[in-house]
Amino acid sequence: MSTQQDFAALVSDDILPSRMPDVGLIRDYLTQGCRYGNPICLSFGETWSQAPTEMLAHLDGQPRRAHGYQLSMYGLPALRRAVRDYVIDSQRLGGVTTPGRDYEIGATWTGTRGAMYDFGRFLLDEDAVDGRTPVVLTAGPSWDYEGVFGSLGYRVSYHNLRPERRFHPSAEEFGELVRRIRASADQRLALVVVNAQHNPTAVNWDPRFVDTCIETAITDGAGLLLDDAYYAVHDPGVEPTSALRQLLVRLDDAPSTWRRRWLAVRSLGKQFHCNGWGIGALTADPTVLDTLVNHYRLHNSLMYGGIYQHAMARWLSDPASAEFLIRQCADYAAKRRLVGDMFRADLGYHDGIHAGQCSSYLMFELPRAYQELHNGCEQFRHDCFTRTGVLFAPAWPWPYAPTATALPYMRMYLGPGPDLIRQAIERMASAGFHYHMARD
Repeated sequence: MSTQQDFAALVSDDILPSRMPDVGLIRDYLTQGCRYGNPICLSFGETWSQAPTEMLAHLDGQPRRAHGYQLSMYGLPALRRAVRDYVIDSQRLGGVTTPGRDYEIGATWTGTRGAMYDFGRFLLDEDAVDGRTPVVLTAGPSWDYEGVFGSLGYRVSYHNLRPERRFHPSAEEFGELVRRIRASADQRLALVVVNAQHNPTAVNWDPRFVDTCIETAITDGAGLLLDDAYYAVHDPGVEPTSALRQLLVRLDDAPSTWRRRWLAVRSLGKQFHCNGWGIGALTADPTVLDTLVNHYRLHNSLMYGGIYQHAMARWLSDPASAEFLIRQCADYAAKRRLVGDMFRADLGYHDGIHAGQCSSYLMFELPRAYQELHNGCEQFRHDCFTRTGVLFAPAWPWPYAPTATALPYMRMYLGPGPDLIRQAIERMASAGFHYHMARD
């Protein structure tokens, strides 16, 4: 677990190191002496302490060249080949289309957010003569697509994932938004986002809905972003929807002019607790991947991170990496059950828990007293952290989407071990935080 000293090292400075709301809350809690014990951070998707020991062992004995600039914008060649084989195998791409002709796979060492940003720039340049407002269509609540694409001048529109549908996407609502965009004289559908192992609702999307998204992007000539951040994080027995496979199956029938308009990204940090390494996979048409990594990426990044790239190449070829994922999937399923059982038994919940079956999150409804407040999510997380040292995040995580639809749910990060999660819920129960609580 992360201790008071760990958090102090991360946030204590004579300036506020981040405008992230969690940072201010944690600093205040540390200043007040951590009266309820070490902070338990179940908000931001990070543990800071659970990278696999076997993976970290691959950081030892690095060649000297790992400390210098690397010489390929596609990633260290050994890592790129390992990532390519890993994506093809795990996302079931074998025999679907031809790598090197229909798609190519590279590695990123700067995270997947930067790759999305570059893809957004690429699409704007491709469509520079079209004066209409470009619209990104994605599900809500969501990861911060607004921060990436809104800053480029896109308008972000959301089809809502609603509690009454158990947060599953609706093809009807999606289609209605598409029709509105098509009917507008001053807007165009520019990009469709598919996050099939959805953050934060933990729903593994139905392949039929993913097909609807793909077909819509192709029909409208829009870009398509496949965000597979949590592809390998799911309960045992769940076959994760491979949006990339579904796209490639459809690729031969798509117009040749459209085949340059898609990108798939996959984070390895999310599945191996090493977000700080920034390593992931990029899959696209070969000419587009070349443009993204050798043109757009070069605007803001050189070839660094050799130590982590070497270590990840070794780790992916180590049988221990597959064994780790098997154990982790079983652990996440057990923690979903643990939270559901304790929220019902200790916190008075009945139907307000949505455990899901993928990603590292679950969703729970605000206590009823907080649902009556216009700022209930923020007030609950402030009160809960101040009185227990347990920190959650709203369904819409930081930085909050300005066009978001309010939702009286919190998201809970399940990355820490079960003992810490159990301790967090016990602190809440002791402090009187339960579904039918009355506010002071």
